[in-house]
Amino acid sequence: MDSKIRAFFQEHLKGDYKIWLIVFILNAFGLLIQFSAKAKLTMDGPFEPLSSFIKTLVILGISFYLMSYFSKSNYSRVAKFSDLALFLSWGLVMVAYVFGATKGGANRWVQLGPISFMPSDMVKLCLITSLAKDFSSKQADPESYNTVMFIRMLFKIGVSCFLIMLSNFSTSVLIFLTSIILMFFGRVPAKQIFMIITAVAVLAVTVVSLGIGQRAQTVKTRIENYVQRIGKNETKINKAKNEDYQITRSLYAIATGAIHPKGPGKSQQRYILSQAESDFVYAIIIEEYGLVGGLAIPVLFLIFMYRGAKAIQYSTKPFGGLLSAGLTFSIVFQAFINMLVAVDAGPVTGQPMPMISAGGTSLIFTAISIGLILAVSRDKFPDQPVQPTVA
Repeated sequence: MDSKIRAFFQEHLKGDYKIWLIVFILNAFGLLIQFSAKAKLTMDGPFEPLSSFIKTLVILGISFYLMSYFSKSNYSRVAKFSDLALFLSWGLVMVAYVFGATKGGANRWVQLGPISFMPSDMVKLCLITSLAKDFSSKQADPESYNTVMFIRMLFKIGVSCFLIMLSNFSTSVLIFLTSIILMFFGRVPAKQIFMIITAVAVLAVTVVSLGIGQRAQTVKTRIENYVQRIGKNETKINKAKNEDYQITRSLYAIATGAIHPKGPGKSQQRYILSQAESDFVYAIIIEEYGLVGGLAIPVLFLIFMYRGAKAIQYSTKPFGGLLSAGLTFSIVFQAFINMLVAVDAGPVTGQPMPMISAGGTSLIFTAISIGLILAVSRDKFPDQPVQPTVA
């Protein structure tokens, strides 16, 4: 039996075993905290939160299958389809914006039968892959970053950020930050990086100032509320009580559980926080597991970032190193944005924590990203055979 189990893991878990271990720990803890955070769903029927938990298990099973599948793939082949996939994802974002289901005050979802699909997650993955492909071809000659290449970068990053900005501003910011990191690792000239940062920043200010899209007013309100909170303007904070209520509950959960954790499944704020299982899951973690849990999560993500970024050193292809770095930083950035919001160190964004928060398509695309990171990590182990390409 032991030999069969060992053979199973050797066959399906390819790549850096430390990354696999971190992914297992984070997802297992995510299941535990979600089951607790969804306790308020008991009011929705006698089968809740059990039915929601079973749905999460199914999605998680699919995610691990995709991780395993992509970890065994020849990652370099995905570069061939990256531009086409990026253009397709742009089209899906527009379809969601015009015809999609409205959730959270914006049209971000495309309904595919029983599955709700958020195209912005696809844009993030495709843009990173496409930029990694472009930059990898320039590593032998950094001087080839000419005007044509600059326009190509600006077009891809600008269009991606603008389309997502219309309905999901925080995801647009996340994609932009990841693009900056990728440009840095891709040795893009500092002047061009600065010009792209300036152009996208002007675009973002214009969109918010002119109220373009579905989330412009929400973005302005959240930024204003955050500035008022850190400025301790009590009069204005009281006027914005409804907007800041969730942050107040999140801070209360952290304050009451940090030193004296309530224990697994004993959170009180999970019944009050409207997004306890996603946007404010970090507050529930600290309330139930104290500072130990609150510190363990960021440490695990930092180790994950370190292992993923090391691919730049040992990858046999520039594309592999850039792809792994971009995908790794994207996942870790999103995790830390979620944590910073929970402790009121930034405006409310609505970003879930990868592998911890409840999710559907976000969990699926995170799994694909991790699978590709694991595939790149196999460059460190040349004795492992490359499996058939990903179609």
